[in-house]
Order: sequence, then C-alpha cells, then structure tokens
Amino acid sequence: MKKLIYLSILFVFLGFLNASAQDKIYKTNGEVIEAKVTEVGATEVKYKVFANLNGPVYTLTKQQIIKVVYEGGKVETYEVIQEASLPKAEEKRAQNVFVEFLGQGLLFTANYDTRFSNKRNGIGGRIGIGAIGGDGDTFVSIPVSLNYLLGEGKNLFEIGVGATYASISGNSDSIFSEGGDTVIGTMSFMYRLQPVKSGFSFRGGFTPIFTSEGFIPYYAGLSLGYTF
Repeated sequence: MKKLIYLSILFVFLGFLNASAQDKIYKTNGEVIEAKVTEVGATEVKYKVFANLNGPVYTLTKQQIIKVVYEGGKVETYEVIQEASLPKAEEKRAQNVFVEFLGQGLLFTANYDTRFSNKRNGIGGRIGIGAIGGDGDTFVSIPVSLNYLLGEGKNLFEIGVGATYASISGNSDSIFSEGGDTVIGTMSFMYRLQPVKSGFSFRGGFTPIFTSEGFIPYYAGLSLGYTF
C-alpha cells in the first residue's frame, strides 16, 4: 500500500517537473501555446510545439506576442517592444511621367506629375509641354495644374484645376480665336490607375476647358505613363 502511495506521489512529481519544463507563449489573440522556444530574434520568436518536440519549427512575430514565460520562470514581455523596436516604413511620394492625348494639354503633351508630400494620394500637381507642326501651322501647349487624388491603393479619382498656355498660328477655325498666344482654363475629373509602388499607369476621363471664346464641358483626355 505504501509503495502504491509513493509511486503515485512520484508520478505526480514527475508530471509537475514535465509541465514546468515547458515554455508558454501568450499571444495577443488570447491563445496560449505550450512550446519550447528555440530562438529569439530582433523581430520574431521561433519555437517547437511542446507536445511534438521532434516536429517543425514555427515562427511568430513579436507583434503577435504579449509575453513568453520560460520553464525557469523568466518572463519576457513584448507589448512595448512591438511598437518601439520595429522601424516604420516611410511612405514614398508618388511621381508619374506620362503622355497625354487631348485632355488638359489640349492635343498631345509629355508630362510630369508628383504629390507634394510623401503620400500616394492627396494634393499634387503636373506640368507638361507639347508641340505639333505641319503645313505652315504650329501649335505649342504648356499645361500646368493642381490636382487632388481621392482613394486608396492603385484605384484613384483625380480632381484638378489649372491653366494651359497655348500658341497657335495659321488656324482661324480653332477655339483659340485667330491664332496668337492665349491661356486656357482647364479642369480634370479622371479615373487614375496608379500602382502602389511602381509600374504602368493610366488616366482617363473628362477635362472641361474654357476660354473667353467659349466653353467645352465634355472635352476628354487619355494618358499612358509610368509611376515611380
């Protein structure tokens, strides 16, 4: 009888030692993992599941962990570390180069567009230049405008207002009166496909224009370019 009692006490003691030899990982979602921590890096913790020490090594970022309680009783807390130690990636301003057909450039222009802060959307501006000549006619345009990009990710909506300098000769039927130099008011209401990082970009939509001679509300434009 005494031997049975001693054996029971021994099994309980061994079970306690076995349970206390494991590490415990407390996750931010409330889960507690019984584990054997194998490595602690600058931003992550690697471990094996205690019930399967011969199994694979798993990885958690410190952002997923509240604390780790080791078998010897040592406690490491990561609630403060996750915000203080991890560097925050600075958002890069969006810049575009593109060619525009019609639109605020009126006929055909090469343009540069940028945001005024380190953002992919928000307020920015564009400037361009275009020149076409033939049969004694010459047309030069320089569009300048401010615009604001609404939305997130790669699908944005552009609202803009600006002015375009235009110089034309030999075309008395144009909306620019009978040639010479003029400044034309422009607006933009356009869909913009702009990559989150870099790559092919597209713009398309309405660009109303107005001069002292008239107003064209349904003038449109199309742009193809590259975002970086």
